Amino acid sequence: MFSNGRLAVRSTLAAGLAGLAMLAAAPALAATGTAAAPAIAPATAPAGSTTPAGAGSFKTWAAAQKAAGFTLYVPKETDGLKRTHNILVTRCTATTKVRFDVYAQWGTKTFMALDQNNSGAACSDFGAATFIKNYKISGVTYRLMGFCGRRGQPSCSSKAASLALTWKIGSRFNAAFSKGVLRGTLVSFATSIKKV
Repeated sequence: MFSNGRLAVRSTLAAGLAGLAMLAAAPALAATGTAAAPAIAPATAPAGSTTPAGAGSFKTWAAAQKAAGFTLYVPKETDGLKRTHNILVTRCTATTKVRFDVYAQWGTKTFMALDQNNSGAACSDFGAATFIKNYKISGVTYRLMGFCGRRGQPSCSSKAASLALTWKIGSRFNAAFSKGVLRGTLVSFATSIKKV
């Protein structure tokens, strides 16, 4: 999701807390076509091609995976939140190679979201966040950051904090985001991902 400048996500994310609120609204705006640019129409790969189909908005994980051209993962623990909006596949602009970024969200005001790409690094910067903690789980290091703990922001241990958790496995870069849930819930969400 962070790679899609057409949805104006990068500039809003730099604003911190307000940025994550916009992030929660971005899929809805894209779905209705009220964002800065209309939703991207799905492209199709030539018959028999192994080339990814490309950017678009998809109802199923299988369709999003085919468009992205790499194996996707879906969380099994969502704290009872249901997936909202379609799965967005956008071009990762942080690399000159054709790589795609995939974003899905569960919940609305209280939400968790998963962003995954195959570029080996973040597709863009989501702004100035406070480092909270590193978690080492099953040999993978998860880095927790939040828009919290500074003047005018909620405590980093409260549900009111907007959190971001990032990790890398091979060439896959992942980020999980939350608003309205405790950090342990976000960690469980992120570590529960399984192949589609």
